[in-house]
Amino acid sequence: MIFVGPHVSIAGSVSLAPDRARAVGATGFAIFTKNQRVWKAPALKEEDAAAFRERLAADGFVPAAVLPHAGYLINPATPDEALWEKSLGLFIDEARRTAMLGLQMINIHPGAYKEGAREDGIARAATMVDRVLEEVPSISVAIENTAGAGTILGSSFEELDALLSASKHQERVGFTLDTAHLCGAGYDVAADPFGILDSFVSRFGRGKLLGMHLNDSMVPLGSRKDRHAPLGRGCIGREAFRSIVCHPAADSIPLILETPDESAWPEEAAYLLSAR
Repeated sequence: MIFVGPHVSIAGSVSLAPDRARAVGATGFAIFTKNQRVWKAPALKEEDAAAFRERLAADGFVPAAVLPHAGYLINPATPDEALWEKSLGLFIDEARRTAMLGLQMINIHPGAYKEGAREDGIARAATMVDRVLEEVPSISVAIENTAGAGTILGSSFEELDALLSASKHQERVGFTLDTAHLCGAGYDVAADPFGILDSFVSRFGRGKLLGMHLNDSMVPLGSRKDRHAPLGRGCIGREAFRSIVCHPAADSIPLILETPDESAWPEEAAYLLSAR
């Protein structure tokens, strides 16, 4: 079974998200649990969470098919103590929302260390992940790989390994691999998508791949930039994505389209699902 679908809007109510995913033929999807660009938002009401859980089941989705994405303001690696504490509070809030929705994991960017030693940034990021896991014991955290611009952490498997190794709760930490980010970081997804996943599984084990973001890339291999493109309209190409969904590691994890052309989502989802 593969869980394929887009990152859908929660505008109006988070309970509307499952219907929006179903409308494009998805078998899985992603959401933000709140507005991703603000620090504070109204508390998630239990009636809205219950309605989400009800619609999720009614639309034929299982919780494992949904990958909530933490907000963009959170920076787990920052050396700014006030910002780190503020980020921690927001991350905990979004993890609690995830649990209220009956979901199992939340995706997070590892952040930028800004200054000083990279190792210190890794330690700060791992500490924040641990704090969230201790506050919300029902969820796991999926750390997303990055393209590696500036001081942003997580652009290599070695650095993802360092983030995992620094955690005290490694059994509840895994990863989301974004194909556009892999390309930006220098992993040749176009030439060897199956081999890249084999390398990941060899290093971490299949169970550490908690989800994927399937995005073509507007910018070339090794650019260190993050610019998503619709499938087949970037430097990765459509065939690589068919190869990815056929890899055993893609079974039963959310495979999320963050591609920028919403009108293409039904066709993109159908294309990926047809590979299996």
